Amino acid sequence: MKRSSYTHSVAAALLSLVVLALGGCKLGRGPQPGDLAPDFVAPRLDGSVQKLSNYRGSVVLLNLWATWCPPCIAEMPVLNRLAEKYGPRGVVVLGVAGDDDPEAVRRFVDQRGVKFEVLLDPGGAVGTQYGITGYPETFLVDREGRLREKFIGPLPAVGDEPAPEITGALEALIGERERLAAGP
Repeated sequence: MKRSSYTHSVAAALLSLVVLALGGCKLGRGPQPGDLAPDFVAPRLDGSVQKLSNYRGSVVLLNLWATWCPPCIAEMPVLNRLAEKYGPRGVVVLGVAGDDDPEAVRRFVDQRGVKFEVLLDPGGAVGTQYGITGYPETFLVDREGRLREKFIGPLPAVGDEPAPEITGALEALIGERERLAAGP
């Protein structure tokens, strides 16, 4: 009996170490708020390519998603609302689809009436650079290219309306830009 209890204790201790080690691998993965957002090049739906750094000078709401992801599908109306509301104020809503099939993404964009630019990430390189653990994840990048906020999971919303956590963060960054543009 003592041997069985000892074996179970050792097994539990080893399992705990493995869990801690694996959990520790996720800590600090990808950029954190304050870091420079990793630049990337990704194809557009029309086949041309786009770089994140081409948007320097604009606030970017970078959303990594996939067509097969139910929370991603559910947040599309929220992203559309953000693009409609903040696009005229210089905010770029940029979606990066992690699907392997560009045609599936095209169909999705057409059928869902997506109103923001969508890039393709079929190999998952952008997702890897950003250390995502699943879809969707959203990153708010300021006009200097620094990551300001990271949202894991669907964006907070009330129905199809973005929640104050998102709109407040966007308003703060837009306000910074407007203050700088106004000068001293």
